[in-house]
Amino acid sequence: MSEKHLKIMDVDKFQSIADAFIDRSSQEFGEMPASSFFELLFERMAERVSETVEVEGEIVDNQLVLKLPVDAETAVQVKDNEILIGDRRIVVKLKDNTIYPTAQ
Repeated sequence: MSEKHLKIMDVDKFQSIADAFIDRSSQEFGEMPASSFFELLFERMAERVSETVEVEGEIVDNQLVLKLPVDAETAVQVKDNEILIGDRRIVVKLKDNTIYPTAQ
């Protein structure tokens, strides 16, 4: 018999077998492009949202500055380019090598 045990199979051969298995499984259930999957996932998560918080942003000295509107009543905290939501911190970064004109 020409079967090899996984512990003596090289990595490339194992990857090839795993890829073939995934391909066969996806054909059986029908494939969905990753972009469609993540779009549907976002829509489902958005349906469960209990609060929408609008954040204002501007570029100051080529740095992103985020602020909550003065009348915002929320547990979300915003400072410079950071947003704190519960135990999570979101840091928004500008793309490298981009110069933004100064607001006049």
